[in-house]
Amino acid sequence: MSATYTIARFVFLRTLGICAAFAFVALWEQAPGLIGPNGISPLADIMAAWRRHGGFFDAPSLFWLSTGPWFVSAVALLGLLASVLLTAGVAPRLCCIVAYVAWLSFRAVDGGVVRWFNFPFDELQNEIFFLAIFVAPWVWSPRADTPPLPRWVRWLMLWFAFRALFGPGLAKVLYHPPWLEWTAIEQFLLTMPHPTAAAAWFRDLGSPWLEAMTAFTLVVELGCALLLFVPGRTRRIAAAIAIALMIGIQVVCNIRGFQPITIAVLLFAWDDDSLRRLVPERWRREITPQPPPAAPRWRTIAVALLFAFVVFASVRPTLEAFRVSLADLSPTAEAVAQRIEPFHIAAGYTMFCVMPSERLALVVQGSNDGETWLDYEPRHVPAAVGRTPTVFAPYHDYFGFRFWLAAFSPPVQDGWLRDLQRRLLDGEPTVEALFRNVPFDAPPQRIRIAMYRYAFAPPQERRTGTFWQRDFVLVRIPAASRQR
Repeated sequence: MSATYTIARFVFLRTLGICAAFAFVALWEQAPGLIGPNGISPLADIMAAWRRHGGFFDAPSLFWLSTGPWFVSAVALLGLLASVLLTAGVAPRLCCIVAYVAWLSFRAVDGGVVRWFNFPFDELQNEIFFLAIFVAPWVWSPRADTPPLPRWVRWLMLWFAFRALFGPGLAKVLYHPPWLEWTAIEQFLLTMPHPTAAAAWFRDLGSPWLEAMTAFTLVVELGCALLLFVPGRTRRIAAAIAIALMIGIQVVCNIRGFQPITIAVLLFAWDDDSLRRLVPERWRREITPQPPPAAPRWRTIAVALLFAFVVFASVRPTLEAFRVSLADLSPTAEAVAQRIEPFHIAAGYTMFCVMPSERLALVVQGSNDGETWLDYEPRHVPAAVGRTPTVFAPYHDYFGFRFWLAAFSPPVQDGWLRDLQRRLLDGEPTVEALFRNVPFDAPPQRIRIAMYRYAFAPPQERRTGTFWQRDFVLVRIPAASRQR
């Protein structure tokens, strides 16, 4: 009897549903301040630019229908509803289709300009929604009999797991020398976007431990990723080691739902016979393997074409991640890939490969007299030195991540920071809601954006409530005054 993957599929779809629910809640909460009519980057302006320079197939999004705030919220809530139903096992394939369309609607409108929804995890989330359409069975009830997972779908999941591990690993050794000097984890623990309190504890372990963690990361991403293509026990051991890495990253860093989703994908290394012993006895009867039905020839051909299409879609972004142009290899393939790319069904992954050596952070500050400056405190990036980081993934702080990145971005990309400055001077409530704490009851007379250098406080100070140390570096955006 052919191997079946009922358990892996069950866990994957529920994990994806939970992580997606958090993601759509974050979109629903933060979209008004980010792309609302009075947000930092109004969606109406974004779509007006698309209408001037492109069409639907350049940015496939529901927002061609409307840019109203009610419609933006409706799209986010539609994705949330699909995620909740997916978690419950109701109409899973339909839910994956709806979630893919809803997520693509946000992702597609952020083109070449770095805004809010075009970062590596946005690509990963889009691709995993697309793949989940084929993983999910075409049933309506969670108790309905489900057909076995097609073998070609499992191979797509393993191909995705390989790229999500190997791409970042190879980029690390190619583009960032500290990874080969065994010092990169020490940098990463301090300078990552959203560390947890555990990151400081691990950094206190010292060089031998941190060097070992760096080596372990590279071994998993480069070695274990390749072993996913080796059948049998080797694949399962490699996947188990990769899962251990994902758990470790989850402990020290909030990277949305990347770790839970990757763990769920890696479960496809085990068939039901391998996992059944871990399932309570009363549930084992419900996951008894069923032989797959014989497929007609036309379906076999259609499946082969679809498999080839999905793999082809992943070739161009994977090559680009390593500065290899598909156009140089095949202009025809490049032309086809360009038409596929706006649908974001595959991407190349090189996240967190090049990390800064120190933590520079921007801090929004307001003042009424030009002498005393008070901090606007973001939700999940440091500002107050006494605030201990928390675990909030798989929720995502879109504003906080972009704000973290801005500290390391060239000044030519500071236009959105000046837009933020103007919105806060106007006292725009949807933008103020992006912050955990606004230190003024009414908009202050002046707002500036300063840059500080942050470091973990020594352990003894952290025990007394001071988690960070910070030093003033410069004023990144000079103070602007509120118009009277």
